[in-house]
This record gives sequence, structure tokens and C-alpha cells, in this order.
Amino acid sequence: MKHDISVEWDRDPAAEDRRATEVYASVGLPAPAPAPADTGPDAGGSGDRIGTVGARRAGRLLGWVSIYGDGESGVAAQGERADRLARRLVRGSYAGDPPATAEERAAFVSMYRRAAEQARAVGARVLHWSGTDSGPEGDAARALAARVTGEIARIWTVDPRGWWPPGGLPAIRVRALPPPRVGLIGEGAELTVDIADGRAYLNAGEAITAPGVAADILGAVVAELVDSLRRERPDVHELAVFEFDGDTEGAVRQALPLAGLRIEHRVLDFELPLA
Repeated sequence: MKHDISVEWDRDPAAEDRRATEVYASVGLPAPAPAPADTGPDAGGSGDRIGTVGARRAGRLLGWVSIYGDGESGVAAQGERADRLARRLVRGSYAGDPPATAEERAAFVSMYRRAAEQARAVGARVLHWSGTDSGPEGDAARALAARVTGEIARIWTVDPRGWWPPGGLPAIRVRALPPPRVGLIGEGAELTVDIADGRAYLNAGEAITAPGVAADILGAVVAELVDSLRRERPDVHELAVFEFDGDTEGAVRQALPLAGLRIEHRVLDFELPLA
């Protein structure tokens, strides 16, 4: 399949915006506002956009990877899957987002390889990027022998259909959020979940509000959420929670395993030496 994928490098700072506009147009939306040319994903929050690698198959856009930096030391890369962006624009969330396809994985390996070549050509000594260990970015890291420099987030999952209430959690009182919102509120916590195509998604930073709530109480609230999905939404076969460093006093990370969730994916920082 990889031989059917074409990869091209574009130095134009507007190349990324053009590809985003193409995705917006594919779902009938107007072009997005152009991103500032001097803004990138590097740790300092700024850096010139050096260029963008795009991947297509039979003319269809699969995704792109843009690299940012000063071209003198380390540069940062950031990728986007075209189909994933299109679904997010239509649904307004990551709910229902399926795993990456073999086509997307092959495209990302090729794009990060080309991004590394271009970063080396402008004098960069290191290429940085992040992504899940099990996703296209992780595939690229393994293919290019990049090293892991840190873990920044985790994706916890559970199938409510096979879930059984764990023991040892405190008794709590919660109630459902008013429609059309889906979730629970009570005991000082509020959880809001997005559901699409049999998958429920919850971003801990945006959809869990629990200031000062103890981990065991929050774990009990999460367990009640899983139980409500099991009883009321038999179509849901996965609840995924995106939890990251710097969450609510660490309570979310402690609460999720108490509720019977397990880590399925880890979001990692990768570093590829170019010298």
C-alpha cells in the first residue's frame, strides 16, 4: 500500500492552511482562519513554520505533517489525519473516532521520514513530535528509531457491556445531567460524555469538573457513569477517557482504575536525533 501513497514537501508557510481548507471544503464548511505563521507546537509556543509534508493516495488527501522551529537546533513536528479532522468538524468532538487505518499509518511513517529529511536539510539536530504509542505517530517513531523522552497523557478505556461494579468504593448520590447533555453530577463532581457510533468519549480537562474531590469519591462517580451507560446505552461498547498530566490534583488518574478502567494508549513525546 505504501507504494501507492505520494508524499510531497511544500516550503510555503500557507501549505498547512491550504490542506486544512481542503478538509473543511470536503464537509461543506468555509475555510478556517489562517494560523499565525510564527506559531508552532514547540515548548516555547513560537517558531517559524519551516514547511509541510502532505500525503495523498489517488489524489485523496490522507494527512499532513508540519515542522516548526528556527532550523538551528531542535525542531518540532505536528501531524493531522485528514479523515479524523473531517469527522471532528462534523461531530464537534472526538467521540466515535475509530482507530487509524493501515493507509493512515503507512502515510504517517512516510511523512515523518520526509519531515526528518527536511529538518536535517535546514540544519536541525533533533526532530520532536508527540502522539499515542499505538497510533500513526508511534508507528513513525518505531520506524525511524526515535526515542521516547516522556509521557504526557493516557487514554483509559472500558467496555460497559462487560464491566462489573468494583468493590470498595464509597456510597454516593448522583443524578443525570439535564438533556441534551449526557453525564452525571453530584458529590462535587460533574462528568459530561460525548457519544457517537458506539463510542463514548470524555476529555478529563474539559469534561470532568471535580475541584477538591477525593479520588475514591471521583472513582465512584466514574463507576456510576459506566453503570449508567451499561444500563441505558447498550449500543456503547467503549468508554474512553483522555487523562493528562496536570489534571485535577492527580485525582482523575487515581480515580479511573478504581472505577475499573485500564490504560489502553499512552501519549508520548518522541525525539529523533538528526546529526
